[in-house]
Amino acid sequence: MYNRVSFSTLTRLFGRFALQMNSGISQARARITQGAKMKPSHSISVAVWAVLMLAPVFAEQPGSPSIASPPYAPAFYAFENGVRFGSAEQDAKVLRELGFAGISQVHAGGDKLGRQVAAFEKAGSKVLSVYLDVGETPLTRELVQPLANRDALIEITIRKLTPKTVQAVRETAEMASQLNIRVALYPHHGNAIATMPQAMELIQKVGHPNLGVIFNLCHFLKNEKVEDLEVVLKTAGSRLFAVSTCGANSAGEDWGQLIKPLNQGDFPQTRLMRTLKKLDFQGPVGLQCYGVPGDKRKNLIDSMAAWKKILTEL
Repeated sequence: MYNRVSFSTLTRLFGRFALQMNSGISQARARITQGAKMKPSHSISVAVWAVLMLAPVFAEQPGSPSIASPPYAPAFYAFENGVRFGSAEQDAKVLRELGFAGISQVHAGGDKLGRQVAAFEKAGSKVLSVYLDVGETPLTRELVQPLANRDALIEITIRKLTPKTVQAVRETAEMASQLNIRVALYPHHGNAIATMPQAMELIQKVGHPNLGVIFNLCHFLKNEKVEDLEVVLKTAGSRLFAVSTCGANSAGEDWGQLIKPLNQGDFPQTRLMRTLKKLDFQGPVGLQCYGVPGDKRKNLIDSMAAWKKILTEL
């Protein structure tokens, strides 16, 4: 990343560079006209000279205005459990109007999923992921085919872990890789894979590059220590395919305390997002809405407003 430099300094330096370059070109033309040949060593010295002239442009200029880096703003999706406005077409319309990138964790497959994908794409939006469970049988290609080549995810829960389950997950990851769909383990309270460390252990057992994990704030707070947040995310590394968040109370015990609109709860959302920014996480973020009471549209509006505010505080 380039260091910061004031516009006036940039203009002055390039002006000096242009003048000296013009002078050099004029001298070269004169020598060519006289039949002189430029020696290789001279051409090299000109190149070195040009680099030395440009180097100050990238130096820090104390007190000069900054050239701002792009704001950190991951694509933000709403879980299907917080949407459902009557039809896929209406869901897509509402989410697009409210500023969401699309919908995630849909409960569909095959033709039904295909219709949902088509409705969202027609509205200029996106179906990011499906939410499925893998037991001892791998998922079929036909079930997730509509997500092929769309930078999509299959989020999977593991309720029971056996050697056959490990093989089923491996085969699912391979099948999905052929469709250019990534597979992310979804740690869920009460399941065999309920925590991030358990998910990372299974990823190692499966040994497939197309298998990763989604960090879920509500399940993390339910099953793990809040002080481990940064370590857990750093450990996931490149296998962190997605993140889900929601308003939550850090010491909450039930889902009513752990899943709220994003503008509620005492968990510091900026802590999560600053950690992701520091790790250069570029994946999607989903809004968990399970069981949130009240008007769905208002909840989404309030959460989107909170999301925008969080990003300005990073």
